[in-house]
Amino acid sequence: MQLDQAFAELNLVQDFIPLGNSNRPGTRLVPRLITIHNTDNDSPGANAAAHAKYQKGEDARRRKVSWHFTVDDRGVFQSLPTNEVGWHAGTREGNSSSIGIEICMHPEMNVDAAYQRAALLVAVMARRLGVTVPAAVVQHHHWSGKHCPRVLRDKPHGWDDFLQTIAHSSNDLRDITAPDIIAGHDHHEGETGSGAPVGASEEFTVIARDGLRVRAGPGTDFDIKSSLAFGTKVVVISHSGAWAMVDLNGDGIGGDGFVHSAFLKRG
Repeated sequence: MQLDQAFAELNLVQDFIPLGNSNRPGTRLVPRLITIHNTDNDSPGANAAAHAKYQKGEDARRRKVSWHFTVDDRGVFQSLPTNEVGWHAGTREGNSSSIGIEICMHPEMNVDAAYQRAALLVAVMARRLGVTVPAAVVQHHHWSGKHCPRVLRDKPHGWDDFLQTIAHSSNDLRDITAPDIIAGHDHHEGETGSGAPVGASEEFTVIARDGLRVRAGPGTDFDIKSSLAFGTKVVVISHSGAWAMVDLNGDGIGGDGFVHSAFLKRG
């Protein structure tokens, strides 16, 4: 699986804790490890979106808790950039050296699908951050002694099986291949415009007068996630044919979706 396909499979949504909130310290992080948690919330509806919303709320600010990603069977919500410290590990060492991934456990969830998605997320983030899996993947218990991630810890061979799934996902990942990077552009299903060839990790401007659709994958058959207004600045981090995966936050870590490169102008 290519990295752009992996991001599409993850269905990753960036929903960051606002700058200035007490649970977003803004401290620079160079992660060496990835810490795995369970949300410890088995209430109905306690999915990834709900936990992302919680992190922006009063209780999370008061308790000063935060983590980077929440995963369920439908998608991934990112609440912090991976180059910022979150407060999730229960120790200063854990917070200052790792990103935190929380896996949901609400009753409506397809458990197998959620853990497959979590394993893929770990593999992708490890590739992005330059850390080795599964050696760099640890439990919350590793830092503070808390019985977490309790679902994996309570299941016979649960943790070892999860690490094995991560290893398989990592071995299956491939970088974007050269033939996918094209010098020109084409038009799809009535979408018209004029743009420039797209290069990786460069800033571009949206030139679609009526707005540019952001899709979950590289093609018009994928769901529309949002729309970008004319003049919006985006960073392109990978390609799939005539489609570009864009990072709206500009940190080069996570992709927010795909847009057609015909409607991007360099600079």
